[in-house]
Amino acid sequence: VVTSNFREEILMSDRNLAVVAQIFERFAAGDVPGLLSFQSDEVVWDHRGPDSPINNLYKGKTGVAEFLATLSTTQEVLEFEPRDFFANEDQVVAIGHFHWKVIETDREWGSDFAMVFTLKEGLVTHWRPIFDYTAEAMAYQS
Repeated sequence: VVTSNFREEILMSDRNLAVVAQIFERFAAGDVPGLLSFQSDEVVWDHRGPDSPINNLYKGKTGVAEFLATLSTTQEVLEFEPRDFFANEDQVVAIGHFHWKVIETDREWGSDFAMVFTLKEGLVTHWRPIFDYTAEAMAYQS
């Protein structure tokens, strides 16, 4: 027997998967306003790791816009491939691979990643990537 709460959790997970898929589509298209439209006003993007210009804790849509602007002026995306998505209630995990080039040093780096999105009412409230932060930091070094 499937309870109504279980059905609601499945529906919420499906909606959240669709939101995250749209976020990745907006990122791939370079549509920053579209990507920001899926962020809550209180969103926290946690990209803390070893020393690099983008490793910071970003708060609010302004913070996310700052992260994306810094990323786009310091790194060039060579490959960005989300491969699998998993959802459980208010969280979605995307697993994939990316490959970047740091513009200033011309060094390339890549890593598999997991990105954890927490959503509330169809908007991202928290984002945390998990990948090889050391490889990214080393690519910034001259």
